[in-house]
Amino acid sequence: LVLFGLSGFATYRIVAPTRLAETIDPSSFLLKNFQSLPFKGSGGIELEGWFIPSVRGGPVVFLCHGYKSNRSELLTLASTFQENGYNLFLFDFRAHGTSPASVCSLGTRETEDLLSAIQTVTARPDVDPNRTGIWGVSLGAYVALSAAIANPTVKTLVLDTPFDSPARFIELQTSEILGIDNFVFNKLARFGFFLVNLPKTAPGPETLIQGLSALKGRDKFFITSEETLRLETQTLNLFNHTPEPKELLRLKHSRTSILYDVDRKNYENTVVEFFRKHLPVRIGS
Repeated sequence: LVLFGLSGFATYRIVAPTRLAETIDPSSFLLKNFQSLPFKGSGGIELEGWFIPSVRGGPVVFLCHGYKSNRSELLTLASTFQENGYNLFLFDFRAHGTSPASVCSLGTRETEDLLSAIQTVTARPDVDPNRTGIWGVSLGAYVALSAAIANPTVKTLVLDTPFDSPARFIELQTSEILGIDNFVFNKLARFGFFLVNLPKTAPGPETLIQGLSALKGRDKFFITSEETLRLETQTLNLFNHTPEPKELLRLKHSRTSILYDVDRKNYENTVVEFFRKHLPVRIGS
């Protein structure tokens, strides 16, 4: 009973994390022309995101926040992108920020939500529907990678410490919550996660790896962090199985940790420069 109780507690804490309140919106960064754009997510749920326009007819970049974060934490990065002419879309994943969903599926339903958002945003006349990019971190990086495999209009990807499957991420979080890396606890937590997400089933790491061949010819930039060694192992495994073209950058800090001042600005400039090189904004096109 103790094993089941602790594992159930861990599973609940993982799929319904404490929400980080959104205290700012794009207007806080002088992005006053943003629009609140509704779209239907997986299962028909009504979701909403911030569309931040820049160059009309230019590419659109989707910014996908990490686990236990929200879209407002990406606004400094969004501001840098917009200054360089990119249209943007940001929304909160399930059980994060202002999302109406109470349970996070750690990427399964969130991938479908992102694919729906891409379809909605690229139908607008003020963006180029064939030139889409995605930046994501941790949960957002997993979702970005999964969505890009399914949608060939995604041309450019920046992936900051993606995990290779929801189940593996569950195990990492279980050991963190309980303070012990125990095989039985991990497996019970995974089983609890399986029950919570029925009728959906989360794909294993082999499923994602098999799908990576679809990304051949598309530009990919993986970022890892010295601070997240167990997660870095999964990221490197994905990188090694990903076809060219691809690049890898290992940082002491990434967006999985809190960045301040110079580190944050250097990170954001590195990310935006990759998009400028591989998904350039063409003024007047």
